Amino acid sequence: MRRLLLAVLFAAACHHAAETKSEAPAALPSAPPAKVEAPIPVAPEPPVIDESAMDKSVDACGDFYQYACGGWLKSTPIPEDRAAWGRGGSELRQRNETLLHEILEKAAKGDADPADPFSQKVGDYYAACMDESKAETASLETLKAELKRIDGIKNAKGLATEVGLLQSMGANAFFGFGSQQDFKDATLVIGAADQGGLGLPDRDYYFDADKKELRDTYQDHVAKMLALAGTPAAAAKKQAAAIMKLETALAKVSMDKVKHRKPKETYHRIERAGLVKSAPHFAWKEYFAAFGRTDVEAVNVIPPDFFPGMDKLLAKPDWRTLQAYLRFRAIEGSQNQLGKAFVDEAFNMTRALSGTKALLPRWKRCVAQTDRALGEALGRSFVVTTIGDEGKAKAKEMIEGIEGAFQRNLATVDWMDDTARKASLEKLRKINNKVGYPATWRDYTEMKITRDSPLANAIEATGFETKRDLAKIGKPVDRAEWGMTPPTVNAYYNPSLNEMVFPAGILQVPYFKPDGADAANYGAAGMVMGHELTHGFDNDGRLFDGDGNLREWWSKEVS
Repeated sequence: MRRLLLAVLFAAACHHAAETKSEAPAALPSAPPAKVEAPIPVAPEPPVIDESAMDKSVDACGDFYQYACGGWLKSTPIPEDRAAWGRGGSELRQRNETLLHEILEKAAKGDADPADPFSQKVGDYYAACMDESKAETASLETLKAELKRIDGIKNAKGLATEVGLLQSMGANAFFGFGSQQDFKDATLVIGAADQGGLGLPDRDYYFDADKKELRDTYQDHVAKMLALAGTPAAAAKKQAAAIMKLETALAKVSMDKVKHRKPKETYHRIERAGLVKSAPHFAWKEYFAAFGRTDVEAVNVIPPDFFPGMDKLLAKPDWRTLQAYLRFRAIEGSQNQLGKAFVDEAFNMTRALSGTKALLPRWKRCVAQTDRALGEALGRSFVVTTIGDEGKAKAKEMIEGIEGAFQRNLATVDWMDDTARKASLEKLRKINNKVGYPATWRDYTEMKITRDSPLANAIEATGFETKRDLAKIGKPVDRAEWGMTPPTVNAYYNPSLNEMVFPAGILQVPYFKPDGADAANYGAAGMVMGHELTHGFDNDGRLFDGDGNLREWWSKEVS
């Protein structure tokens, strides 16, 4: 028993916690083929319990973390193209990345995977991304067409239309808008308007005294990106200063990140009429028309002070500054698909923020971009060669076992009264577990992908996703939808859906092996499962009931 316990603790300690940092979420077959072939190894699987990672000179009872992970921490450098590196997740992402690379190289050569009906689109997207000459030429021409349109803005209607178009191509212009499950009616999807438009990671970066050097670096970065796109250097510097001033004004009226995480602070369903009233100088009719959703009425405004603050910037518009701002937003949103000078300058800013020393190789960047664009197509090939039916069944069995243990523990929790205990059991029984891959795969038939322009493909993919997302507004919630692609090394609990999701990407060695020892599987994958389960009952989880409605179901006595 002691040996089994140590094995579980070791797996949990080293696979999840050990991390070093350098820095400052058409009708198709409902599942992959019923019988899946054996996994195709793309690299030697690491041992589930690696004794070389241990530091046996340390007393396990005095410092178990150092005992379990000390050897790995001492011998493992952070790769220069990463800001952080962990014993489990980082190494697994690298292995998954290698497998996806093999799949994509085959697809790009026309070796279609029968498991994926969109294999050609996947191959074309990846091949265009890998074509550096097209990034230097065709992508730049695609960008110039967007910038020319921005230069033609002369009034509020033109501004609102352009903001909508830029957002649909992935640019972070002024604010964000998308679909959201209604917190008070978990059966319905509504629109959600959120703050945005900032180039630095958070509002506090614009004000904290210790971030001044980063602000200066960012302003210089804005000027350089504008200059690369054709703005004369002197004008680019002046425009960068004006853009920084505009973003600082947006940051000032933005909600801080702590408040922004609290459901009760971010639900203000004021409908479209209320949104228009909060920012009357923004042409909302033209904005929604740019998306083809002129009928949107149900709207939650997440940060109540942001849109009135934004409106003040538009009451007496400085068109040159607004055009410069949108030009930069378009460039920033396109930078990953542009030529070397843009990519290098973008990485200079990333290095300043994260401490990462080297740019990822192009193939790794293109693997990630293809996964973002066509993740449920690429994911079909991934799951066929990895988790399979056996792995999915075993993982489900583990999750149900952990939920059973959780239920038994509820009976012994002395701080919880009978009312809260009953509500907890009710919520536990309603949790929906999604394992491996979706029951119904996404249909990419309408997405038009060529090998002509990497940026044009990225714009097409983002526009496809924007259209798909906004089409949900006003309709019943689709509880079968996934929020991560199958190859993703992560997992999540969604309180609005009361669901736990474990993609195939994380259900791999060293976290999970279908025929592996229970101690290792429970210590690694089981730890992740238990972690996500507790989110349904933590400070945020207790605010949502078993159906996903924002309703605090703990009794006042135990809250």
